Order: sequence, then structure tokens, then C-alpha cells
Amino acid sequence: MHNRFLIAIDSGKHSTKAIMKEEGDLQRVKLRTLVEEVQDFGADIPQNTDLLEFQGKSYLIGEMLDESKMDYRLTKHNLTHQICIYLAIAKMLQKSKRSIAFANINLAINIPLSLYKNERQKTAYQEFIQNGGEPICLKVNGKAFVFRINQIYVLPEGIGPVYSEINEFRHKRSLVIDIGSLNVNFQEFTNLIPLFQQMVTVDLGINLLRSKISDALTSRYGTTVSDLDVERLLRGDKYLYLNGEKQEDSKEIVEKHIGSHVKEIFNHARSRKISFNNMEVHFVGGGSLLLRDFILKEYPTAVIHTDAQFANVLSFLKILEAKQSG
Repeated sequence: MHNRFLIAIDSGKHSTKAIMKEEGDLQRVKLRTLVEEVQDFGADIPQNTDLLEFQGKSYLIGEMLDESKMDYRLTKHNLTHQICIYLAIAKMLQKSKRSIAFANINLAINIPLSLYKNERQKTAYQEFIQNGGEPICLKVNGKAFVFRINQIYVLPEGIGPVYSEINEFRHKRSLVIDIGSLNVNFQEFTNLIPLFQQMVTVDLGINLLRSKISDALTSRYGTTVSDLDVERLLRGDKYLYLNGEKQEDSKEIVEKHIGSHVKEIFNHARSRKISFNNMEVHFVGGGSLLLRDFILKEYPTAVIHTDAQFANVLSFLKILEAKQSG
């Protein structure tokens, strides 16, 4: 069908990633998973922020919102993820050179490993995102979109590049560790087959690390150090600056907590009888890039993927394409 679109989406707590292949080219979208309902919004919309209208209500999505708008619940069966998934689809359609009138979407989306094991949870989430099979009508920054999610596949988080780089994993035992904002997912594969008993999720994402560092620095310096402050120093030189003055011992505090957090991730895996013997260990997710040096210090042979944030969704697209051609 000329108006059928295959779209894969990984809607995480920090950001929502989407990809679509068209004429051999891979189109990508990434947006912050921050949503707030607004009324009579009249301000200019800055870059990396969108105004979406859906079912008579208006929502602001993106970087204009602060971190307090992040949804910390494990489930993705909620308005925040629904709105971000619909926005990502609209942005993908906007990139298309084909007619997008009444587009039919075949969609692959993610669900936490712990919920993936529950058929009732999967089905409920699928129906929720599919809008009961009814057309989805919305406006993005004043532009109207109408599409229907014709088919939807709910896939487990944390599969990393296993299916997008299938020849690399075909004859191997591999452990994929996906470090996100809220959770860390562990998934073991043998010759491309996921081991059901080794689907493990733990609340050791980057947000928890940020909170630990924030509390430690606030206690040490007697002034409030926000999670946003910690986010900036994690991505920078690891030093805290107060009133423009570098706090020389702050880097040691930060690195001590990062190192302990990474050790905790590995220890949790071992406590769940996940073996590191005779297998490749692959790290994906945005958190793995932030913790790269500390991961390699703890486990020098770990593979940390450069396209870590899109690793899962690239595999989702491969699975979606295989199901459509099968």
C-alpha cells in the first residue's frame, strides 16, 4: 500500500526514539519524554519542543519542560508515553516524501521486560496505543495529522543490536545490558534466542545515580545541588562549580558514586545468576555512554555501542520488517 509506513519506536523515560526506512534511507527522530497539559498556550515554541493537540486537549512536549515532568512509573501504559509515541509517528510522517493522508502505520514499540512476560499487560498496552483501532487525529504545532495504527508489535526492551546486527550474534552467547534513565535491563541470548529466565530488570538507572550524587554534594557543600546540576557535571568534567569557583574535591565524590553504582549493576546481575563466563557483554542505552569509562574499568572487554541510544529501536525495525515480509 502506498500509504503504509513501518515505524519502530523506543519510548524511554528520558527520550523517545523513532526510526523509519524510506527509499533505502533511515529516518530518525529523537525527542524528550516530557509532557505537560497546557491551556491557551501562546508563547513561542522553542527548538526541541512541540505543542500537540489531541482529543480536545493541548500538551507541551520536549526540552522546554523541566525534569520534574518525567514519568517515573515502570509502566508505559500512560498518557505520557502515548502522547510521545503519537508525536514521534507524526514527526516520522513529516519526513516522508510520500502522501501521508490517512496513513496506515505498522508499528513496533517497546515494553519493560517484567511486563513483557505478562500477556494481559502486553495486550492492554497494545490496545491502548492502537487507540482501539480507531483513527488517531492530532495537530502538531498547528499541522493536522490523521493516521491509523493498523498493526502493532510489542517487543521487549533491552535487546540491543542483536537483530540489527544479526550476523554478529548468530553463533554467540551474548549478554545485553541496557542502562536507561529509570531501569537497567539484562537480557541473555544464545544464538539469537532470548533466554526467558534471564530477562531481568532492576531500578538502577541514571536517575538513581543522579539522586545519589545530588544528595552527597548537597550534604558536603551545604547548598542545594539539583539533579539538573548533576546532569551537567556528569556530561562535563565531573567538577561542581559554586559561584564560579571549582570545588576541587567534588570530582572525587562524583567518581566514587559512579564507580559504586557500576559495581552495583554488575553485582545485581550476578545475584540473579547471570553468568559472565564465555559470553560477550554488550552495553546499550544512553546511560552506558555516560558510564563508559567506569564500565570498562570494571569489565574491560565490555562492548559499548556508539549508537547506544538507537540500538534497541534499530532491532525493533528489523523485527518489524521481517514480520511484514514473512
